[in-house]
Amino acid sequence: MVNLAEVQKQADELTLEERNGLLAYLLDKIPDFPASADEEELDRREAEMDSGAVTPVAHDEFLAQVGRKR
Repeated sequence: MVNLAEVQKQADELTLEERNGLLAYLLDKIPDFPASADEEELDRREAEMDSGAVTPVAHDEFLAQVGRKR
């Protein structure tokens, strides 16, 4: 039987495209893993922005705030 360290070593040798495929495969195997934000979550976030409870920021501004440069 293959152990986790061996799988990780083999994964390191994959191309980016192959790693992305492996990641998609593994995420699909996790029970109840959300594929994306659901409509309820999207509605809640939109309502927060519309009410002024949160202030949206541009992507570049967000990156600057968390100390990352683009």
